[in-house]
Amino acid sequence: MAFLGHRPTLLWLAMATFCLASWVATAQQDTVREQEPPGKFDFYLMSFTIAPSFCALSARYADKQECRAATDAGYRAMPLTVHGLWPNRERVSVNLQPQYCAGPPLGRLSPALREKLAHWMPGVADGLDRYEWRRHGACSGLTPEAYFSAAIRLAEQADGTIGVVLRDSGVLGHEVKVDDLLAAVAAKNPSLAAAMIVSCRFPREDGSSPSRAYIQEIRLVLSKDFTPESAEHVGFGQNSGCPGKTGFLPGGFAGRT
Repeated sequence: MAFLGHRPTLLWLAMATFCLASWVATAQQDTVREQEPPGKFDFYLMSFTIAPSFCALSARYADKQECRAATDAGYRAMPLTVHGLWPNRERVSVNLQPQYCAGPPLGRLSPALREKLAHWMPGVADGLDRYEWRRHGACSGLTPEAYFSAAIRLAEQADGTIGVVLRDSGVLGHEVKVDDLLAAVAAKNPSLAAAMIVSCRFPREDGSSPSRAYIQEIRLVLSKDFTPESAEHVGFGQNSGCPGKTGFLPGGFAGRT
């Protein structure tokens, strides 16, 4: 009977030992993952954000500095902003994609590049550049200067095609069919349209049921030398999460001018 009286303590010790072992195993896995060598990937996935959609997804996002400082005029002038440039492997699940590689630290970018990056990647105000380099950029095999310079060049090119379609075709503020958006881009650049993935998400407010799906991001499949590649060729569909292949493109930030 005295032995039975110690069972809660023994059980607690057993549980604590199990939790500690699990934590150590996870930490070891993370350490191994962080030491993955850079440059081992097949293509890039370039992700552009539709800023008002991102800011509408949750109050947590809306409170970010990039959302607080955003304006409708800025969005209409530049509908696409940089989320990230992600080294990817073909036909591999998301959790097995290259991440946290043993690349160099970000360090200090040149002043000119830093200024351009803050323009095309407003999330710099919230540390997005540091996060993206640590998680994805270090896996590219490029220097930070070359990596972010490439992201800016791609943003400028996308703005000249996809951005023009979004600005000039009257789709902002409306529900948009993914196929119609792809066709409008294809009229300007067929290979770029074939590389596109239109990604939607539902915002949830106050725990209520989801409202309409917002087009949150437009992603591009690119070769390792940054030329467009077919999304279907690497195993992606061109519609990601848009129900009925339709999503809403906001005309601006809610309640702002």
